[in-house]
Amino acid sequence: MNKSMLMGVVAGVGIATAGGVAGFALLGKQAPAEQEVAMINPAQVEVAPAPTPAAAPAVAQAAPAPQRTAPKPAAAPKPAAQPVQVAAAPPAEECWDEEVAVTEDPKDQHAIAGTAIGAVVGGKLGHEVNDSDFSTAAGAAAGAFIGRRIQRHVQENNEEQRTTTQIVQRCGPPGSRP
Repeated sequence: MNKSMLMGVVAGVGIATAGGVAGFALLGKQAPAEQEVAMINPAQVEVAPAPTPAAAPAVAQAAPAPQRTAPKPAAAPKPAAQPVQVAAAPPAEECWDEEVAVTEDPKDQHAIAGTAIGAVVGGKLGHEVNDSDFSTAAGAAAGAFIGRRIQRHVQENNEEQRTTTQIVQRCGPPGSRP
């Protein structure tokens, strides 16, 4: 193995690694807007009352001529209304907040970067061992297998970095709160 061949192998490995890192970076994290789910509490939603039939617009008719009447005397003031106390019904459901651990999927779920880099490096090493198509193909297959296993192992070791804690509102019948 001469100096120029060794430099070619090192340059090839460097380029393949840089391509794998760039591909891995492009498969990045999803935007937060795609991950969030909106939760609506039905108890806080106000519903507008339906219009009454009396409020419906009347059909245009000829208006009778206005009649003049004598002014009515002012009505006597009514006594102040007393508040009415009504027993509240028990709630139909109760809600509480829970902390939930959520683990995101790895960025490269199918380990494509590790497989591709391993295949390139393995193919190049197989070609260096013996200058035949069989050794190149065998080296590429072995390199792809090893590269995939290495990437999966690295992803499993980094799982705690992808785990986050979120607060989720849960609702259920009264008495079901843990």
